[in-house]
Amino acid sequence: MHFSLESKPLGTVARYIIHADDCELEILAGHGAGLNAWRVPANGKMLSLLYGYEDAETFRKIQADTNAGAVLSPFPGRTNNAKWTWKNKTYQLVNNVSWAPHALHGFLNVLPWQLVSFSSDESVATLTLSCDFYGDAVGYPFTYKVTNKYIFRGNSFDVKSTITNTFHETIPYAEGFHPYFQLGKSIDELTLLLPTSKKALLDSADIPTGEYEMEKRFDGNSKLGETFINDYFAFDSDAADKETVSLIDSAEKKKIDVWQKTGNGLFRGIQIYTPPGRASIALEPMTSAPDVLNHHRELIEILPGHSTTLLWGAEFSALE
Repeated sequence: MHFSLESKPLGTVARYIIHADDCELEILAGHGAGLNAWRVPANGKMLSLLYGYEDAETFRKIQADTNAGAVLSPFPGRTNNAKWTWKNKTYQLVNNVSWAPHALHGFLNVLPWQLVSFSSDESVATLTLSCDFYGDAVGYPFTYKVTNKYIFRGNSFDVKSTITNTFHETIPYAEGFHPYFQLGKSIDELTLLLPTSKKALLDSADIPTGEYEMEKRFDGNSKLGETFINDYFAFDSDAADKETVSLIDSAEKKKIDVWQKTGNGLFRGIQIYTPPGRASIALEPMTSAPDVLNHHRELIEILPGHSTTLLWGAEFSALE
């Protein structure tokens, strides 16, 4: 397989495209290191497997509402009333959504990331990007660095995220990603397969209560239909060190597997969201349920000078 890297800005936003023969993976380095497109040949045509921004005008209009593909750091999902506590101190975040008084998705989802390197061999290409966060005096006065490796094989990719604490104290941390996957038709016609998992119950402000119920709807056999989902699903932490969620098109015999390396201090579940239009579905690997800066369940604590590494990926394949 032949690999190459193309620099092709989306308007003023830095964008890199990894080519792998006929396959492509786009990353918006200039905005949240977002996974913007993944194209593969299927049935004689190119199939787009990720929803993203096709042009600068679309990006300008909808990126604030979609966060398509972006890294969610140092907290994924909602933080209740844009406030949180840590070691008896309260911090004030910015209410950056119009539909609730919460803060959403951290800081790195809108920041530019820097190109570190690109390399390839006969079977895989690796693009490395990094982002230094220098702290927000009011909302999150801690510093850290994230280095992401996007490992592309054409029909699959991995994302390896290494977070290094550059602060003089232990920092509280959580992470997620916000890719929207698609298979060329309405998600109403697709099925979803979840491993053993529990849905986080929410209060009237859409904040997790700390209680869960077993999830039994998504067994890969029934079409999604008009089902609306905007929930976090916690995996059985003792079941395996890797969990996979599958989006399946039984009629066209193809699927996308989204997997996560799971365990203590790693990814622990997935946020799933069905957006308006229903052309795609957000399958968001997360290290914890939303509002983790307040409830502290599964919060990752990184010691000064130490690092932690998170790993997830996706694979497209044909069903037999």
